[in-house]
Amino acid sequence: MGEKREHKQLAKNSVTYLELIFQSISFTAPAIAALATMTGAAAFAYGALPLTYLIAIPAILAAAYVVYEFSRSVASSGGYYRYIERGFGSKVGAFGGWTYMLYTVIGATPFIYFETSLAVIFGLQALGISLPSYSWLPIGLAVAILAFLLAYFGIKPSLRYSVYTGTIEMILIFLLGIIILVKSPHPWDPGVYSLKYSPLGVLGVGIGMVFAFTSYAGWGSMTFLGSEAKQAHLNIRRGVIATIILLALFFTFASYTMTIGWGPNNMNTYFSNFVPGLLEAVKYGGFILASIIFIFMANSGFVDTVAIINAGSRDMYTMAKDNALPSKLSLTHEKYKSPHISLMIMTVIGIGLFLITGLVLDPLNAFLVTGLWTGLGTLIDHILVNISLPLYMRRKKLFNLSHAIIPAIATAIYGFAIYASFTSINIYVIIGSVVVIAWLLIGAIIYYLKKDLRITLEEGEEI
Repeated sequence: MGEKREHKQLAKNSVTYLELIFQSISFTAPAIAALATMTGAAAFAYGALPLTYLIAIPAILAAAYVVYEFSRSVASSGGYYRYIERGFGSKVGAFGGWTYMLYTVIGATPFIYFETSLAVIFGLQALGISLPSYSWLPIGLAVAILAFLLAYFGIKPSLRYSVYTGTIEMILIFLLGIIILVKSPHPWDPGVYSLKYSPLGVLGVGIGMVFAFTSYAGWGSMTFLGSEAKQAHLNIRRGVIATIILLALFFTFASYTMTIGWGPNNMNTYFSNFVPGLLEAVKYGGFILASIIFIFMANSGFVDTVAIINAGSRDMYTMAKDNALPSKLSLTHEKYKSPHISLMIMTVIGIGLFLITGLVLDPLNAFLVTGLWTGLGTLIDHILVNISLPLYMRRKKLFNLSHAIIPAIATAIYGFAIYASFTSINIYVIIGSVVVIAWLLIGAIIYYLKKDLRITLEEGEEI
């Protein structure tokens, strides 16, 4: 019995404050976000792209308030699953964990394989190097296997790697931004913070803000390290605020400099490129700097993969301890203390979906479909977390109006984000939506009927 308990323990008291921050920062993949995926917001806001990132900050802070308040009392390897379970009870909590699996296991894992492989392919094209059309397949598989191995060998190696390389990639993007401003004939243009360059007006900026808002997705993933963090209740609260401040500064600066570098009046061509930021790196920084940035952009996708499976595997591990998933998923490695079975299953599912969707739909369309799964999964899960906060605070007899009002604001923004996900309806959106609905219905039925859920709280998990 003692040996069995030992093999269900994570590496307690091992994750530092800085490592918590970089778990969340890595999940957002700053370099890929700055160089590639800001195109989602630019497709609607055009030259008002910087405005969308500026007005997204209060929305992110409203969402962060919920995690900040929860982490006063709850610090768990279950992260959002545990928050929802504490507010709603075991059945809805299990459904919340299932929804987080939609986000990470079903959506984000194959999505980041596609994003990284496509960023590498189009990034090399920007540097004048062409790869065969099938290159997405071996690149994605290499990312999957290497990320699994790094996470398998324990939380410390993966987080140390994230701290070092994540710091360098953010410094490189700041350096590129400074070079763009120095070389640009018009480095200051306040018009990008108005509707001057937004042909779609307020609506374009509003929908663009939603995509800017989702660029921050992953900022709360440190909550899944609650069982492994030092001074978890304090450091998660501090870490969430520090992460959002760092990301807000980063995205505000990057969105401005990328817009200035491309030209606010020319942003109608910005989002037709997969990695426009790397084209700017070549133009303003030269081939050598652009090549270095390319390496860290590719690494950004790899480290994002590690962060995703770190969080998703701990969601599965905690659900399994509560009998919401098969108990084998709650086992940890005897030496490395990683949830190795959950990591393995998550990676196998991710690779399977990567292969099936990529071969059937082609990589770009599969990228869009898995991106929809990822986006809807995180939005729905956050809504459940928001609603659970006032319920939990009432039970703890700590409720005040801010526990209802601020989460309601965040929920309204998430609701608008779900609406914005369907601004363009095509066959791939329909395919993605059918899978999401089916996944949620299956989870709802399973946990409505399941009678043997048993919540297992560890010492210090709730205070």
